[in-house]
Amino acid sequence: MKQIFTLLTGSLLLFCGPGKTQIILNELYTDPGAGKHEFFELYNSGASSSPVSVDNYTLVTFFEISGQKGFYVMDLPNLSVGSRGFFVGSAALPFNYQGVTGSTASDFSWNSAAFIANNGYVKMWAPGTANLSDGNLYYDEGSLPANFNDFFYRRTATGASYSIFLYNNGVLINTFIGGSGGNATILNDIVNMPQLYVDMTAASPDFTINFAGYGSLPLENCTQNAGSDNGYIRQADGACGQWVKSSSQFQHTPKASNGTLSGTSGSVSVAAAIARGTLATGSVVNYNVVAGPSSAFPVEMQIYLDNGTVMGKLDAADTYVESNTETIISQGPFYTHFYPYNASILIVVKTSAGCLDKIIYIPNSTVLSVNLISFQGNQDYNKIMLNWSVDQNETADRFELEKSFDGRNFTTAAIVFSTENSGVENYSFKETAPVAGKIIYRLKIFDKNQKAGYSNNLVFQENSVLNSALKIINNPVNDKLVLSFQNNSCQVINIKLVDANGRLVQEQKINGYKGCNIINLTLNSVFKSGIYIVDLFDGINHYSSKFVKQ
Repeated sequence: MKQIFTLLTGSLLLFCGPGKTQIILNELYTDPGAGKHEFFELYNSGASSSPVSVDNYTLVTFFEISGQKGFYVMDLPNLSVGSRGFFVGSAALPFNYQGVTGSTASDFSWNSAAFIANNGYVKMWAPGTANLSDGNLYYDEGSLPANFNDFFYRRTATGASYSIFLYNNGVLINTFIGGSGGNATILNDIVNMPQLYVDMTAASPDFTINFAGYGSLPLENCTQNAGSDNGYIRQADGACGQWVKSSSQFQHTPKASNGTLSGTSGSVSVAAAIARGTLATGSVVNYNVVAGPSSAFPVEMQIYLDNGTVMGKLDAADTYVESNTETIISQGPFYTHFYPYNASILIVVKTSAGCLDKIIYIPNSTVLSVNLISFQGNQDYNKIMLNWSVDQNETADRFELEKSFDGRNFTTAAIVFSTENSGVENYSFKETAPVAGKIIYRLKIFDKNQKAGYSNNLVFQENSVLNSALKIINNPVNDKLVLSFQNNSCQVINIKLVDANGRLVQEQKINGYKGCNIINLTLNSVFKSGIYIVDLFDGINHYSSKFVKQ
């Protein structure tokens, strides 16, 4: 078997390209009480529809027993896990865990003969030189007790209580430390340990771990100690960095979902919109990373048809279409053609570490007879004013204003019934803003036939985090341009849209209000693909910014 070395630095993590598989830690039951059994859960965040073997995956944990330091190594068996699926290993089968007895929600027991027969093993390695023929110059293999139930060893010394590493083909892909007491770095005791050779079974490549480079390793952690009969759980399947200690509020769910992410979580911002087509032509979704930390790149965006069991949530029944990756932020936008034309879309955003940053729901709204011209609003301290204009008002039945504090769960804030007027009509709504945090509004429009469609979302935040500069929220732009502008007084705002040659393409005047104004402009039909400039004049100053029309 070939020996390879993991020369890891603070920036080296495995990244799987478009549509590839990425398996990461999802749950850990580290502190079984009396009669309970340890278990771990992996989550396959990849888009591949074919099951993937975990045979080349390896779990390594650090122990410190009576002054003796070393590692437990688990070579995972030749078993498979499907896309958006869960893989569980436990110390017994059936097994008992926090509040559950006799569970069969595990793929294998690491204390069974079948585990060893299926290319798996658990070994204990402690510093020593008594045996040099095992490939390890600095470690000797120790003996493990029968029914070994302490693979996730809990240290009681200062620093991380648990240090857990997951490898694929010898490359580190996921690191978790728990009970760190505020320390978010690898223990010096681990960094100072000698190299560890890992002899994998069957065709899996052998590898050597060089711990000297682990001092600045990117990792995930939970500062709480697991305590008796507890462990650690991601708050959503595969979610980057969102680990919590298990408790009455966050229960273990081996082989079951921890929930899915929303489009407002994470650190990567993605602009996306659907250009709705017809039954014959299909539709197109465009998407682009517009902001994110450098450590997140390359960023993969997976496109799914949202035809699963729960609308707006990623589940096993959603249909994968394709993936695209932005290695640098200037690479987008991307366009994905899909059928059926009226399907809604989910965009799964993955960082370079393979974990999920967010899942964006793009509803494909029904085409209504009533036409939404604009939906905008402003925030002035604790007051929010929303304004919208529609054409063919005589076909409208009512407007439901919905609001959310997390981008996932919307509630009805108000119902505004349509007037009897024909043609263009204007509406407004006012309410008190939250004391802190953000609030998200959208407009649900019903026509006389009770068909419903949605506007874009308007996001407001407390004044302390508002940016006074003119900002384009959805760049690049499809058919609607959304602006954010901080105004000092109530006055008319003149907005001009000009092309790269300085020619005026569209002009519109709106009533500006004191505070943060969210302005939604529908682009007219003369716009072609290219670069444009928005010029905003508030009666005193001009503000300008560029945007791309797709």
